[in-house]
Amino acid sequence: MKIFNPDSPFMTVLSRIADFMIINVFTLVLCVPIITSGAALTACYYTMLKIRRDEDSGIVKLYFKSFKENFKQAAVITLIVIALMGIPAYILGVVNANFKDAVPTVARVLLAGAVLLVAFLFSMVFPVLSRFSNTIGGTIKAGIMVAVSNPPRSFLIIIMTVAPFYLLYNFPVILPVVLMFGISLPAFLSVCLYNKQFIKMEERANEAHGIPVPGSEDEHIFND
Repeated sequence: MKIFNPDSPFMTVLSRIADFMIINVFTLVLCVPIITSGAALTACYYTMLKIRRDEDSGIVKLYFKSFKENFKQAAVITLIVIALMGIPAYILGVVNANFKDAVPTVARVLLAGAVLLVAFLFSMVFPVLSRFSNTIGGTIKAGIMVAVSNPPRSFLIIIMTVAPFYLLYNFPVILPVVLMFGISLPAFLSVCLYNKQFIKMEERANEAHGIPVPGSEDEHIFND
């Protein structure tokens, strides 16, 4: 039957669903050791960008290529995010659990605001790391600039990233869906939002370095 032809739309959709599931499982597993979570997310964004641009020739190879290349920088950035976001989040949790009536509401709002601010500022850092080669400081700076350049998009990316796990907390029955698509699908939707801006950034970076065409799928774009 033509429907089962490898090039048929039906089989193409099934293949893409399988790709999302594979990337989701890899990312979930590699996020368990906290220190590797940044590299896992970076690899997820990298692979999803390749899928979005129809440059995905072997998603497993692409995923682990990015994971390996960006591991060191991603680990350092992960520790920075944990320090900046984890401390106020931990204090807020302790306050809400034990001292809610004793601590003024404004203090709790400020703690929550600090967590949200860090999440906002770093919402685009791992996507930037997945595509552009730079120093750690340069990557963080570029990621913050991209996030600030389009606040609605950045907040939407945060919402899409957190939503599956918020829903899972309230509706445990969706666990199978989260295990299959909870990270990869939001990452793909995020890629769709920032792909055009990244293309412009790549063109500017290539022009600055005298490169006439965008980098191939085996290259990062260098950005100063």
